[in-house]
Amino acid sequence: MRRNLFIGVMTGTSVDAIDIACASFDGDSISEIISEEYSFTHELRNYIISLESEIKLKDLSQINIRYTDEIATAIDYFIKKHKIEKSRVNAIGFHGQTLWHQPEKENFLNEKISSTYQLGSATNLATKTGIDTVGDFRTADMAVGGQGAPLIPIFDFAFLGDKETDTIVLNIGGIANITCLKANCTKNEVIAFDTGAGNCLIDLAMRKLFGKNCDFGGEIGRKGKLSQTVLESLIQEKYINKDYPKSTGKELFNEDMLNKHGVYLLSPNDVISTLTHFTVKSIAININKIVNQKFNLIIAGGGARNKFMMELLEHYLPTAKLMTPKLNGFDIADCREALLMAYLAYLRVEQRSGNLPSVTGATKEVVLGSLAIGQS
Repeated sequence: MRRNLFIGVMTGTSVDAIDIACASFDGDSISEIISEEYSFTHELRNYIISLESEIKLKDLSQINIRYTDEIATAIDYFIKKHKIEKSRVNAIGFHGQTLWHQPEKENFLNEKISSTYQLGSATNLATKTGIDTVGDFRTADMAVGGQGAPLIPIFDFAFLGDKETDTIVLNIGGIANITCLKANCTKNEVIAFDTGAGNCLIDLAMRKLFGKNCDFGGEIGRKGKLSQTVLESLIQEKYINKDYPKSTGKELFNEDMLNKHGVYLLSPNDVISTLTHFTVKSIAININKIVNQKFNLIIAGGGARNKFMMELLEHYLPTAKLMTPKLNGFDIADCREALLMAYLAYLRVEQRSGNLPSVTGATKEVVLGSLAIGQS
């Protein structure tokens, strides 16, 4: 039996779920798509969310394995539920949980260093599942001068472009990122980068003000009123108008930013409304730099469930045609990044490059990921 299935696992900056997807790849064709979302245990999710920039080495070592064990349990359940023959699974693509991402070099021990850190042990996962596992996808790109992010554009280029119409693929996770695929563009013409906050600031404020993990459906944001003054202050953040290539994370978009711009001086509902406007306007500012005519806007990620946010996208981007991402008739809005991990594992096994230098700023194409051998 041919080993042509790849499983991808993704947990994003929102720490809202464990996304698992399985697919078969043959060249740049994709088929047999299966996906499912699993919840973290309450204890693990709260612990990861609570992590600050400083953590004891013992705790870091322990959480690295605790997190991986939970991923292994989810994969085992996924395989059994969908009756996937392990003998058909070539490899697992395991991104891990990003705890730190610093693409810009800074002085460290008399050397200019940039770095990234994703929680999770590919070796542990491979041993627990018995399936070869590919992890550590960002480091190789950064080693050749890239930002190590975003990773998703190579998947979008392979599967979501259009020969006749410009396409923007927008992912609204904790951080928002876009892939720009001009009509019939080549690999070297792909543009992609993080625009800034996705759901992270809204989720942060929802936990603080309402004791909820997110603004489900955008109901709170819709009730509030926009503070134009606070919005304009937030939009002045340097990252929003910074030229690409660029990538970011919660190192910038965090509680300190909210306090800096006096966001919490507003009423609770107005906080959520203003932050939703900020997320969408920052996305629109960045899209308008590269596309200013009619285009397809394919929306994925948790933010696609926020109806208020979708209405604001139509307001701030009136020339966009909003769409959901589909492959072979399968809606991949919630599993696109998990499918990316499966695809990157496929590229690693095939020894094909997985980065796009035009996107990350790397000096050359490189094979991404480290392979850990599964042991039955």
